[in-house]
Amino acid sequence: MSGMMGRSQSTATLPEKLASREKMMTAHLEALRKFKAAVDPLYAALSDEQKKTADELLIGPMGMM
Repeated sequence: MSGMMGRSQSTATLPEKLASREKMMTAHLEALRKFKAAVDPLYAALSDEQKKTADELLIGPMGMM
C-alpha cells in the first residue's frame, strides 16, 4: 500500500503514516454515515421479525459486513 507522497508504508515517516491513517479513517467514517443515512429509514419500516433478521445479518460477532 502506498503512503503519502509515494512512499511505501514501511519507509514513510511517523507523521506521514498518521496522516495516511487519518485520511483512511475519515473516508471510512464518511462511508459509514452515508450507509447509516440510507439504512435508518429502511430499518424503521421493517417488522420486528425483519429487524431481528437484519440485525443478525448485518451486525454479527465480527461487526459490519
